[in-house]
Amino acid sequence: PEVMQKVAPFEKDPNFEPDVIKKGSVAACGICKWVRAMIIYDRVAKVVGPKKLALAQAESDLNETQQRLAGIQAELKEVLDNVQR
Repeated sequence: PEVMQKVAPFEKDPNFEPDVIKKGSVAACGICKWVRAMIIYDRVAKVVGPKKLALAQAESDLNETQQRLAGIQAELKEVLDNVQR
């Protein structure tokens, strides 16, 4: 987070564009692209991270509910088998 705050101003700097930087240094152009990619990755990770946690919780809840349903269905089958006798 602290690093991202430090590099955030570069995102809006018109001179921190790969094409502009490339005129001065090809190596710096690569670093510029990497920094811009990390800024985008950070933004996406902040959106996706909580969604991954919510998905894991939902899958856990689903698994628990499916197990409970399987148990109830087994009980129902047992009752229906007893009724048919």
